[in-house]
Amino acid sequence: MVTRAASQQTQSLVRRPVGSASSQVTSVARSSISSAASRVSSAAASAVTAPLAHMVTAGDTLFSIAFQHDLDFRALAAANGLTPPYTIFVGQELELGAALAETAIDAVGNGIRSGIRSQAGSSESGSVNRQPIPAPVPTEPDWTWPHSGRVLSSFKSDITKGIDIAGNVGDPVLAVAAGDVVYSGRGVQGTGNLIIIRHTDQFLSAYAHNSAMLVPEGMHVFAGEKIAEVGVNPAGTAMLHFEIRQEGEPIDPTLFLPVR
Repeated sequence: MVTRAASQQTQSLVRRPVGSASSQVTSVARSSISSAASRVSSAAASAVTAPLAHMVTAGDTLFSIAFQHDLDFRALAAANGLTPPYTIFVGQELELGAALAETAIDAVGNGIRSGIRSQAGSSESGSVNRQPIPAPVPTEPDWTWPHSGRVLSSFKSDITKGIDIAGNVGDPVLAVAAGDVVYSGRGVQGTGNLIIIRHTDQFLSAYAHNSAMLVPEGMHVFAGEKIAEVGVNPAGTAMLHFEIRQEGEPIDPTLFLPVR
């Protein structure tokens, strides 16, 4: 539908006899169509190679699953008929392909839709999310650094998805902005003890390889509040791995954190 609508717009522009300006506008329109098609094609390719489903295990939350698969939690919820507080069950299978497709289609427009489909009935038992997560105030986060150490490695979206910050084991790890803890556990492969904070519907922050996690799921935290202690990565280096996700996508944290 995106390509057809854009194509009709292009044809309309071509029929208007406005001289050289018409050629320029037509060129811009064609460029926009090509860009949109490219984004959909790229996302479609990702959908083919990505896992199609995730089997819920003990400790999972909707947010940790979305984080693990680079999805917007709202798209994942919508694709599986989940509504707040996004309760899921051990053994439940969540569709990932549909969530990725929805993310791709909406990315061509004005971002992820916030509408959620009605929750489907289920006979499973054993809720994984035990506490409702209060909806955050929809304001732009006021960011601060999670640790005072120097940056060991910079952001690479396809490799690190965040930054590594030097520290000593036991150093305090601070919340970068006010929000609600939506995951506190070690069920996401490669992250060790991981904490995820939901700041707004658009922004999440994640803190990995902690030696101690000091806040439970469902707790509201404030900017600068101690939430964990620095641990070591799989190579044995004392450090904090930190990420910011915007609508499910890893974003360079240094674009948001204060200059220092």
